[in-house]
Amino acid sequence: MDSHSMDSHPVHEVINHEQFEEMRDLLEEDFADLVQTYLTDSQKRIDSLRVAQVAGDNANGFEAAHALKGASANLGATQLVTLSGQLQEACRAHQISHSATVIEHLSEALHHVEQQIYQRLAL
Repeated sequence: MDSHSMDSHPVHEVINHEQFEEMRDLLEEDFADLVQTYLTDSQKRIDSLRVAQVAGDNANGFEAAHALKGASANLGATQLVTLSGQLQEACRAHQISHSATVIEHLSEALHHVEQQIYQRLAL
């Protein structure tokens, strides 16, 4: 059995399998509700990021990116964690107004996460 802890995760991994399954095991029957809440809240946060980007509102952009990053980390949504982190850095540098592309990548990544979650849960 070959077990490379760092090498076993693809660079463009959508969801970290171990993290996802650990959360599913921990929450048991409440997991499906958590996932629905996560997906709904994440879409709202992306909408908030779009508003903040247009308004040049780095403070609210940072808050939305921070919340999205934390929730995504809990589920192992690695792409969303990375992109949210990039947006946090952009907000710290007062650059949210130049971050529309990253926000759209976040939206696309959320769509991929949603698809994978539904496949994993057979919804």
